[in-house]
Amino acid sequence: MSRILESIHPPPFLPKCSIFDYLFGDHQCYPTPDPKGIAFIDGLSGKKVQRQQVAHQARQLAAGIRSLGVKQGDVMLIFGMNSYEWINALLGGQAAGVVVSPASYAYSPPELLHQINDSTASLIFVGPLLLDTLLKALALPDAPKIPPSRIVLLSDTSTAGYKSIYDLWQAPLTPEPYAESSTAYLCYSSGTTGRAKGVETSHHNITSEIQALNTVYEPLADKDVVLGILPFSHIYGLSVVLHQPLTRGVPVVILPRFEEISVLSAIEKYKITWGLVVPPVLIVLIHSKNVGNKLKSLRGLMSGAAPLGRELTATFEKKFPWIKVTQGYGLTETSPVTHVMTLDESRTHSGQVGRLMPTFQARLVDAESGKDAERGELWLRGPCVMKGYWRNAEATSNTFAEGGWFKTGDVAVVAEDGYFAIVDRVKELIKYKGFQVPPAELEALLLSNDQVADAAVIGIWSKDQATELPRAYIVPATKPADAAAFRKEIAKWVEGKVAHYKNLRGGVVLIDAIPKSPSGKILRKDLRLLAKEEKAKL
Repeated sequence: MSRILESIHPPPFLPKCSIFDYLFGDHQCYPTPDPKGIAFIDGLSGKKVQRQQVAHQARQLAAGIRSLGVKQGDVMLIFGMNSYEWINALLGGQAAGVVVSPASYAYSPPELLHQINDSTASLIFVGPLLLDTLLKALALPDAPKIPPSRIVLLSDTSTAGYKSIYDLWQAPLTPEPYAESSTAYLCYSSGTTGRAKGVETSHHNITSEIQALNTVYEPLADKDVVLGILPFSHIYGLSVVLHQPLTRGVPVVILPRFEEISVLSAIEKYKITWGLVVPPVLIVLIHSKNVGNKLKSLRGLMSGAAPLGRELTATFEKKFPWIKVTQGYGLTETSPVTHVMTLDESRTHSGQVGRLMPTFQARLVDAESGKDAERGELWLRGPCVMKGYWRNAEATSNTFAEGGWFKTGDVAVVAEDGYFAIVDRVKELIKYKGFQVPPAELEALLLSNDQVADAAVIGIWSKDQATELPRAYIVPATKPADAAAFRKEIAKWVEGKVAHYKNLRGGVVLIDAIPKSPSGKILRKDLRLLAKEEKAKL
């Protein structure tokens, strides 16, 4: 008999409409914010955009997208850092009825090409600073032929023969109705093995997520101003920083990415009150010598995408006692937030990820017996869970159990009061500062090096950085004359081929043989024990 855990919160009304209609159409899902209210502020230039302008300009871009011959259901890719133009591209795509696939700005050309090919993108919006990376990707073997007319700059000026996003604006298009079950977004998630997979997030997934968030998540008040540093290409930033504030009528201050000085300046200048962060941001703020009184407007921070330890939370709140810190839990595949707690709950439940969000059901399943347990893999079910992996039926089948249960790969426990804690991971995925690093991808890369006979990659926890660091264990093809130089050479070689967050920051360790099972599976638990022994010797 399955032990199904339910949310203590009643489910909210779940609309059946497109994301664009949900945000800007005629609905009764939430009180309609002031159309002249400020929706977004460029944290560097100070440019402000009203809510009504956001909707109007999205429809203008939608008309331009359609004029290029892009049809409803086609895929467009956005490759850039946070900006208002990025938002315009996203919402313009939604108004046009296309599937939007956001790509990480940290991608190397091969990684970017994988997403372009796998998503079948036929239209690309790109930040000016990343145009060179895109062109290198499109010059690689197996790259699709994307005509220059379908490469659009996320900029207010044209350059190098490519149009600016503003050049596409036309008379506003009236969005056509389409099924809420259709795919809205394709964010890419690495999963446990192999290359990144496109997560099919439907319109209903997102609207249900925002409805649930607005029910129990720390409510955004009328006078709140939100910090927008999380990458919009990540589902955490996409849902909670970009979409939710639009339903609450509060402005978001957009910054390209986290950079200490610009973030501190923006918080002070725009009197930011609420921030969405990842744990390493807290560490930077704790040790920063530039804070002064710049954080005095902040009332709270929500941490996600990676575990937030009780000790780090306590240290931060001791230094900044007026700022409460909470955390939640979720995955790209769940749109993303599944567990959350309010600021008032955070100090009594530090180290936990909160209670189950409304609309979700959960089970804890023992990996060996397949039976429900007190400590087990977290399985989830509900309207926010993805449709599946894009064009990958095998991966979809492997991640869903009978009854529609999504297997998260994370091991959890739940207290009697309903608060969950994530205590382990079934998945081998490494999380570096919220970014996903699949060991199998790095291992395949290392094995392509003639100097490497065998390799395995694990994550090692860095207390100082509050994140996992990828570490490679390598069997050299021939014994190197200078082991230290060889390790540096391998680490440097990897740096030139992957996104920065996949660098071997945990080091390169030379080993005689990679521990494996009789079937050839890498015994990562043995490597983790070895890592602990190495740490103990230091």
